[in-house]
Amino acid sequence: MILENYHTHTKRCGHAIGDDEDYVKKAVQGGLKKLGFSDHAAYKIPHPSERMNFDEVQEYQDSILSLKKKYKNEIEIYCGMEIEYYPSQIDLLKEYRRKFDYCILGQHNLELETQSSYHLRNQKQLETYLSRLEDACKIGLCDYIAHPDVCMYSYPYLDDGVRQIASQIADLSIKYDMPLELNCGSGVRYGKHEYEDGLRFPYPTRIFFEEFSKKHCKIIIGLDVHDPSLFLTDVYIDTALSIMDGLNLNIIDHYDIIESARKRKQILL
Repeated sequence: MILENYHTHTKRCGHAIGDDEDYVKKAVQGGLKKLGFSDHAAYKIPHPSERMNFDEVQEYQDSILSLKKKYKNEIEIYCGMEIEYYPSQIDLLKEYRRKFDYCILGQHNLELETQSSYHLRNQKQLETYLSRLEDACKIGLCDYIAHPDVCMYSYPYLDDGVRQIASQIADLSIKYDMPLELNCGSGVRYGKHEYEDGLRFPYPTRIFFEEFSKKHCKIIIGLDVHDPSLFLTDVYIDTALSIMDGLNLNIIDHYDIIESARKRKQILL
């Protein structure tokens, strides 16, 4: 079991279970030393099955800060947010960036409520996805990129164009000193899918991590927890790592995400 996890959700997002304190208790039981909550960012357009409501944001922060105090002698707790880079929402995103301990970038759509990153089918869409990641890094909006290969969820085949996008994500990781996540969430929990070129997990995607390995990008293991009990098993970490068998990944066991946020917020301001 890893000792740090900065990718943790709450039931406010509409697709997670358990109370906030349940996550803390299970994280402590599982041996974690640092726990970062990063629930899905709220926008003024509601989407109850995908993210918390806009009027829940302050209550979310207050709840996590209360648990931080209550469990201060057992585990370090941080209150973050998993955001997307949406040009139309930039003022709100900057507000979240300043308000929370840290932010991770999980680019679930190309723009708010349009074109899901889970349903990309052509090279042009992949290039737009890439541009969203780079724009977020450029302005200091995030501290690592969650599931950078989520864009492969519905992509029909792994071709040279996909490898090119993966290589370019590796380049921006190096350019901005931006860690990339090996996601141990639903991409492996829900099993393999059938694609035009065969059977594979939607993500993590080996071809991406081949490029990340070549360029020695910093890799963070992220549990992407939506159920507190997942802090008590290594099975999904083991599955994700098995996809990477033989790769020399630069996995970092310790990441000072708070110091990262402090520095990157200065860029944002």
